[in-house]
Amino acid sequence: MNPSNLVSTKTISGFEHQHLALESLMSDKIQYGCGNHVLRGWLNVDGFDGSYAYENIEADKRAHIYPSNVAGPHPFPSEQFQFGYSEHMLEHLSQADSIIFLSEAFRTLRSGGILRLCFPGLRGVLTRHYRSNDFEGASQGKEEAYTNWQHVHFYCFESLQLVAEHIGFSRVEEVEHGKSDHSELKNLESRPTKEDGFELLVELRK
Repeated sequence: MNPSNLVSTKTISGFEHQHLALESLMSDKIQYGCGNHVLRGWLNVDGFDGSYAYENIEADKRAHIYPSNVAGPHPFPSEQFQFGYSEHMLEHLSQADSIIFLSEAFRTLRSGGILRLCFPGLRGVLTRHYRSNDFEGASQGKEEAYTNWQHVHFYCFESLQLVAEHIGFSRVEEVEHGKSDHSELKNLESRPTKEDGFELLVELRK
């Protein structure tokens, strides 16, 4: 790749990230918090906030990732995207920051656009990590579910639905791993599904 085609930007963590200009990356589909899972034909964005090691992102993918703080104002026009997608990013945002993210995702979606979210659901987190109801069990659960992975907040379906509908999303629907009524949103998940119901997959319609 010709270095003259690249733009250098400071990331949230303060280091230099070289990437192609936004106009050459723009699409009607956006993936938030892509990490190393760069989707072809999508605008892939990541905040590079330290929750995913920058050096773990393959060098040939980095130039195709546009840096953006999803908990701040998104640098995209209103009603730009038909589809949005995020996998295992929402749990890295506080509840307050997640409401900012969902509000900005709503603004930048077209009418009828779909935001697909994949994240550890609160019920699955409690079942997997909080195995006893004493201090030791709660402390171990905190370490396993939050500290070890820099997770800060987990939605259940009902709490996400409450927030999404307040923002203005017209429909909130739980969906299955890899499945969607929209071909663009099928088989996007990079992690294999597990049978314990740990992950929650939801599609929000504007």
